[in-house]
Amino acid sequence: MASPAVLGLLPHLSSPPGPNLNNNNNNNQGVRKCGYLRKQKHGHKRFFVLRGPAGGEEAAGAGGARLEYYESEKKWRNKSGAPKRVIALDSCLNINKRADAKHKYLIALYTKDEYFAVAAENEQEQEGW
Repeated sequence: MASPAVLGLLPHLSSPPGPNLNNNNNNNQGVRKCGYLRKQKHGHKRFFVLRGPAGGEEAAGAGGARLEYYESEKKWRNKSGAPKRVIALDSCLNINKRADAKHKYLIALYTKDEYFAVAAENEQEQEGW
């Protein structure tokens, strides 16, 4: 079962994918939000995809809500391999907003074994994710 923090975050993430997404692309299945964010550690810009929990028959194969990232939007659109990383949101103990000396608008995900954070450009983008 997902933590209350995860469940509390999902309603903020219900915005549909951007208008330039091709709905016939299987890659877009379950996409709630996508866009560029920076990884906290080195500041590398990566293309992140938030997928909502799959419903019905798809649930067995697609799994629950997750955050994926790719090196670029082009690699995601062209299905150039698997994501560089996938974080299952139901494995998160906590998800929250925070700031550090380098990044004012961080989104922090805490699992049993690790901490993963991404930086948004502004507060509105942080809230959107």
